[in-house]
Amino acid sequence: MKEIIQKARVLAQMVREFFVAEPIDEQTNIESVAYSQYHSPIDNTRDNFIEIATSYFPENYQLDEDLLTAATAVVDIYYPQYALYYLLSHSKKIDSPRQSLPVKQSYSYMIWQMFNPSEVNISATLPKHPRLVTICEETLELSAAKAEILILSSGGKYFEVNHLLSKIDLTHKYVIICSAFDEDDIREYVLYRVDRKIYPDFSSEKECLSFIDEIIREATTNPLKA
Repeated sequence: MKEIIQKARVLAQMVREFFVAEPIDEQTNIESVAYSQYHSPIDNTRDNFIEIATSYFPENYQLDEDLLTAATAVVDIYYPQYALYYLLSHSKKIDSPRQSLPVKQSYSYMIWQMFNPSEVNISATLPKHPRLVTICEETLELSAAKAEILILSSGGKYFEVNHLLSKIDLTHKYVIICSAFDEDDIREYVLYRVDRKIYPDFSSEKECLSFIDEIIREATTNPLKA
């Protein structure tokens, strides 16, 4: 009888490890990657994931302590991004108005983690546009700072585009987010101004290049109303 009970305990422990260990390991890996990428300081008084989430905001942004506490309360080892979603959706958006670009012969642009569901190779097609100049500096942030047109992904389910946008002045830039996420999600979870959200499923290179013509026309007009 004792042997049966012992075997049952071992089996129960194995089941618990199967369902619990994997998500914890996944969260630890996410935190490790984000920590190394963002160099976010770890404060023992607050959940580590919240510390990572706060690195998506500019350095001078004042986060409400009650909001941080509420975000900490929704941390889930199975879905750790929920804390980030709560923080992003309940925080005040960053004021980032747009000034229209001057009318000129060419415009610099940068692509980051291009989401490309179509058969058209967008990254290879855009350099064919006669009015686009590719920016490729030593670092991602420097490239984004110099480019006038930003063509960016959302940064995945953690909306890492927020971290990039927190490092640059968007005043004289046109921001395009290419994502499978709904526009409502982009508007809710991206803290900064987004001038256009697209699902870049172009049927031909011609359509892709025509899209850039449209973007240039829009970027050189007065800022769009919210």
